[in-house]
This record gives sequence, structure tokens and C-alpha cells, in this order.
Amino acid sequence: MNRVAKMSSFVARSAAAAVFLWMVAGFSACGDKGKQGAVVSRPVVQDVEVVVVRPVPRETTAEALGTVRARTTAAVAPQVMGRLTGVAVSEGSVVAAGALLATIDDTTVRAQLSSAEGAVAEAEAAREEVDRAISQAEAAKALAEKTFDRFRKLLEGKVVTPQEFDEVEMRRTVAVKDLERAQQKGAQVSAKIAQVRGQADAAKAMLAWTRVTAPFAGVIVEKRADAGSMAVPGVPLFVLEDPRRHRIEASVSETYLPFLKKGTPVQGILDADPGKPFSAVLTEIVPAIDPASRTFTVKADLPSGRARSGQSGKVRFAAGKGTVLAVPKRAITRAGGSEGVFTVGARDNVARLSMITLGAEFDDRVEVLSGIEDGARVALSPIDKLSDGARVEVRR
Repeated sequence: MNRVAKMSSFVARSAAAAVFLWMVAGFSACGDKGKQGAVVSRPVVQDVEVVVVRPVPRETTAEALGTVRARTTAAVAPQVMGRLTGVAVSEGSVVAAGALLATIDDTTVRAQLSSAEGAVAEAEAAREEVDRAISQAEAAKALAEKTFDRFRKLLEGKVVTPQEFDEVEMRRTVAVKDLERAQQKGAQVSAKIAQVRGQADAAKAMLAWTRVTAPFAGVIVEKRADAGSMAVPGVPLFVLEDPRRHRIEASVSETYLPFLKKGTPVQGILDADPGKPFSAVLTEIVPAIDPASRTFTVKADLPSGRARSGQSGKVRFAAGKGTVLAVPKRAITRAGGSEGVFTVGARDNVARLSMITLGAEFDDRVEVLSGIEDGARVALSPIDKLSDGARVEVRR
């Protein structure tokens, strides 16, 4: 943390402490003055139970700052180039799966489709003609084969001359060649049909792509173009997310990599609602270390309805065994959104309000991250009778 950030943090904590002290001690201050303004000494608070704060063994915890993201999000980009003729949604629009988001000028695509469909019709007509030619060639070949077989027997019986047989054989050869040419022509026409049908199918797909639709039900969180803008394939026009399911993504120091794996239980805390932490497990860990920050990313799913995209929060997790400074929960006093404890001086038996920063709860205690030190005497009861600066008599 740089010097400016440290100074800002100190000022903020000092201001919070001042307000807290004013709220806790204000009423008792009013009662300390008589009608003439003379100061009246406050009575000693009797039978105050105290405890000496010592480190206790516990699994230590660590925190990582994070940001809430939608679990399902999509940058919706066009698949064809063209000018936008209409945009049907705005930021915040709730859309169903397949809902129309925008339209792209389809004039050119429709012309391409019309041309491709015309080519398909021509090729299919040519195919009918070739099929008739193949049928005729097959019939001619069959007749030639039959005549050839008959003349071969007649030649063996010397009923026909060799010259007559040769003429029949030649007609059979011509019939075979004619059929082969017709079949080759049929193969060429079939290939042409497949080609133009592919072009027609591509044109139909492009025509469908001129209608930009939602890939799933959700909310439009970004609209990046308006009617008249140029749509470019791969350049998003909208960002869509599912508002029902979110997760928190946190950047964790590389030193904690050995302690975390997929399925590790964690505690999530939203800065907007710090009093309601939630239990979660890590659903994903990105093990690659960022060379600049020396951190890696972890992700944990949030309960439905708990957050919105972009909110800040933190992930708290176990980070090995150690000792922590902790106080009983009943020692904590709260006012104005801040927490504190009354420490009792060992020499003067005077109660002083100390602002503290709390960590994780365990058993009947709460971890203290800052505000008091090892060995501090903390009052447990009667908290409601104590005020900052009050003299106390410690219970024996």
C-alpha cells in the first residue's frame, strides 16, 4: 500500500473511532455535569469480569479480493458483414433464448440466394435430361449385347459371315462407349448439383445470420451499436448474461497455491452485505500465475439472488495451522456499524474503548485482526454499564 493509501486508511479509521466513541460515551458525558457546569466524578463500575487475551491455536485464514461475475455470459457478435437495419434491445432488456436482438441488411444475401437457387433448378433439369440419356444408352447396350450373343452363335453355325458378325460387335462397342459417356455426364451433373446446393445452403445460412439472436435467456448488460452502424463478423454488438447465477472471482497470492484446490470450502463475503457471509466451494482454479501481481485466480459460485455482476467482495479460506488473537463474542460492543471492546488497564483499572477489526468466527470466539495486542485485559460483563474512561472494579 502506498503512502497516500495508508494515510487515507488511517484517517477513515480515526473518523470511525471518533464517531463510535461519541455514540458510546455521549450520554454518560451529559450526566457528568451538574446544573452549574461542575464536573461530577463517575461512579466505579462494580464486579467487572475481564479476560486476558492470548493467542489460541487455530487454522489460520487468509482473504483475497474479488469481483462478482455472471457464470454464463456471452459477447454476441454477428457472423456476416453489413449495415444494421435495426436494433431491437437496449441495456437492461430481458430477452428469451432465440429472441431477435438486431437485423443486418440482407439485400446482397437475398440476391446470392436467388442466384444459387436458380443454379440448383438448372442443374436438376440437366440431371433429368442426363438420366433419360443414360436410360436410352442402357437400353441400346442391352440390345447390342443380346444381338452380339445371337450373332456369335450364328457365326459358329456358319449362318452369318465374319463380316456381319464384326459389324454387330462394333455396334456393341459403340453402345458400351455411349453408356459410359452418359454415365460420366451424369456424374458431372451430380457434382454440379452438390456444388450449387451447397452455395444455396450457405446463402440460406447467411440470410439467417442477418438476424442476430440471443443464444440463451438473459439480460443485455452492454449494447455497443445502433441502427446504421456497420456489423463486422467477430466484433460483439451486445453482451448478454444470465442474471440468475453468479460467481466471485478472486486473485490469490501465489503463496497460498498449496492450500487450494477445486472443491476447497471457502467463505464468501460481499462488500455490500458484509454481515451475511455465505459458504461455498471453489469450482475452478486457474493455476497460471500472473507475473506482475504474483497471483492466481480462483472462482466460487454464489447462492442465487445474492449478487450482481461487478460487485466487489472477498473470498476467505483456511491457510494452514497457526495461532490467532481472539476474544469471546460477548466482549464485543457495536455501534454505528463499527466493533470495539473495552480494555481495562492493569494499573489504573480504567476501561478504554478500543476499535478492532474482526476476522473469522470459531466456537464462541472471534478472531481479532487489529486493534488490541496479546496480553490485553478485555471486559466481558457488564458491557452495557461501561463507557470510555470509566473506572472499574475487577471481579476477583
